[in-house]
Amino acid sequence: MERRRQWITTHEWMVKPTAQTEWVDGQGLLIWLAEVFSALGMGLYLVALFYNNWWGQLAGWFIIVGLKLPFHFFYLGRPWRFWRAIPPFTSAWKTSWLARGMFFTLMYSAFALVQLITTYQLEHNLVAASSVGMVTAIDWVMRFLAGLFMLLTGIYCGFAMSYCKSIPFWNTGMLPIVFVIMGLADGLGLIMGVGLITGGVDFHAIESASRIFLLVNALLISTYLINASYQSKTGEYSVKELLVGKSALVFWVGVIILGIVAPMAISVISLYAGELSPPLLVLAVLSHTIGAFSLKYCVLKVGIYRPVLSKLPTF
Repeated sequence: MERRRQWITTHEWMVKPTAQTEWVDGQGLLIWLAEVFSALGMGLYLVALFYNNWWGQLAGWFIIVGLKLPFHFFYLGRPWRFWRAIPPFTSAWKTSWLARGMFFTLMYSAFALVQLITTYQLEHNLVAASSVGMVTAIDWVMRFLAGLFMLLTGIYCGFAMSYCKSIPFWNTGMLPIVFVIMGLADGLGLIMGVGLITGGVDFHAIESASRIFLLVNALLISTYLINASYQSKTGEYSVKELLVGKSALVFWVGVIILGIVAPMAISVISLYAGELSPPLLVLAVLSHTIGAFSLKYCVLKVGIYRPVLSKLPTF
């Protein structure tokens, strides 16, 4: 009896590192944009909440509701069925970070809307004296809930990506921390832009906080890249693509120069000059924003799948 051989067709993705494209090319650009605005909205809202700036809170809410959610909906393909991705209409939230993210975002949108209304009423003395205590209590509860769900909205993408074991560059607990700290740094930049238009912002205090967050960002990104390069061969390949490969220009110019170095330089100049120049503040805000877009793009672009086979099969 003739002995039979079972041949396996070997594809490049089985033996070579292969870049993911679902979240960064074609329709995947919608996910990139949604997550960028998620980070920007989170940073701006939380910073504005901390500094008690109503206009910043409103701008952060509009970034989430008017930009992040629409991009996320359109990525779904059938946006009017989004309700199937949130509880109690589905149990997908038990295993899917994307479903959890949709839930977090919708909860934030509702709680923050109530908080914006109550805060505006209290700040403009539109509440009857007999109801001030009750409205103040509601306002504080809504602040806590909106802030909590805003943080979850900003961090869930990092968790979703870190759970991808097949992409070593993402598969680390540091990724959610990098996204949150970078988002807060961008929020500090955006609140200065809001202050230029509406006033009521302590620029010197925000500049001081911004310098700290930018330094922490630089250290976190460096640590993240070092950790990824030692984690596996595929992770090392992702780091090389980021530093000297096809994504190097976006990384060095967008993330490092515009996202970190330029805002830090402007902050230091303002510190020694003793005054804050509006043109320099505008430049700092633009640099922060470009850095936010660049960071998410780079992390998504160099997400490379680990090969299924370590070497070609032999017979």
